[in-house]
Amino acid sequence: MHVTRLPRQKHIRDDGWLAELISMKYTDHPFCGIHAYIVSIRSGKSRANHFHRNKEEWIAPAAGTVTLLLEDTETGERESILMDTRSDKYGLVYIPPSIAHSVKNESNDEAAVVVFSKTPEDPEDTFPFRLA
Repeated sequence: MHVTRLPRQKHIRDDGWLAELISMKYTDHPFCGIHAYIVSIRSGKSRANHFHRNKEEWIAPAAGTVTLLLEDTETGERESILMDTRSDKYGLVYIPPSIAHSVKNESNDEAAVVVFSKTPEDPEDTFPFRLA
C-alpha cells in the first residue's frame, strides 16, 4: 500500500493551536490555489481579534461550539454568529476585508474552526482589533 503523508507545522500557543492544512506555499497536489488552516480554541478562550485590509476568509466549525463575533471597521456594524458542529445546520461564513473577527469557544472542551482563503497569512495585512 502506498500512502502519502503531508507534514504540517503545528503552532502551539496558550489559547490553542493552529496548523495550516493546505496552502500555495506547499507543493502538495491537489491543494494549490487555496490556503487553509485549522485553529483550535481552548475552553473559554478567543482567537483572532483582528481584521485584514485585503484578505478574504471563509470560516467553518470543525469541533465544538463557537461564537463568531464580527464588526465592520468602517461602519461599526456588529454581528454575532453561533456555530455548533452538533447542529443539524452547517455552513461556512464569508468574512470580507475590513471586517474584524474573533472566535470564542463556548464549550467546556477544546473547539476548532477551519479557515480558508485564497492567500496565505500576511502579517502586514493583519491588524489587531479587540472584540468584546
